[in-house]
Amino acid sequence: MTDLTRFAINQITTKSWSMPEAIEGYRRHGVPGIACWRQYLDDYGAAQTARHLRDAQMWVASLCTSAWFDANDRAGIEKALDENRRILDDAATIGAPSVVMVVGGLPSNDRDLNGHRARVADALQELSEHALKTGVKLGIEPLHPMYCGFRSVISCIAQANDLCDRLGDAAGLVPDVYHCWWDPQFEAELRRAGPERILTFHLCDWLVPTRNLFDRGMVGDGVIDLPRIRGWLDDIGYKGVFELEIFSELDWWQRDPDETVRIAVERCAPLVGRLEK
Repeated sequence: MTDLTRFAINQITTKSWSMPEAIEGYRRHGVPGIACWRQYLDDYGAAQTARHLRDAQMWVASLCTSAWFDANDRAGIEKALDENRRILDDAATIGAPSVVMVVGGLPSNDRDLNGHRARVADALQELSEHALKTGVKLGIEPLHPMYCGFRSVISCIAQANDLCDRLGDAAGLVPDVYHCWWDPQFEAELRRAGPERILTFHLCDWLVPTRNLFDRGMVGDGVIDLPRIRGWLDDIGYKGVFELEIFSELDWWQRDPDETVRIAVERCAPLVGRLEK
């Protein structure tokens, strides 16, 4: 029997489905969890989404993603803080335990990478007060270094762990195999984090060749040793959830979402189920 108890699909994987279509589509295929995206949540409304999820008996893995801290002036940082406070409130409404923090790249015409990383860390520290108030954690997700200039200056899992150390109970780690599989410290940093700090874990695959920045592979189609990584997680005692998250401009986004979900269940079930004793 397929065990999908810990499995969610990240809504961006079925990009053409609205929020209600995704909720019903995942449920139709026996997927019990969803990671919601802000644009779909804003379109449907947080309260309506929460009601629909309750009616469908689905749980929420996370809310993606934060507003970016990609300004180098106080007014820009304040604007992002205000938006992120609203996002945390929406996450609490739908029962999301965390907001995935994609923090933004370098500000325009700014080359001070270390300075901006420090600015981002300070902004997250400010935001942590509201995270604690709402009970929704800041899910620090490191992104592959190729995104550093324009999407996230948090590039390595060690940096994300360092931020979690600083932010304490307000934050946790969101590792994504697409962003971390290459990192020689991936295993060591997962062990450093331990099972309680990992808020959710993103699955997909790295294609060779990767044709553009939205060309992630379905589990099993690339070069990542996913069973080995699952073994690391089992070894440290991770009992949390797994999300399939695929950005796929040239392949999966072009397919019927029902086909994508059906194949996702087939491919992911062996990776997310209970261990055989």
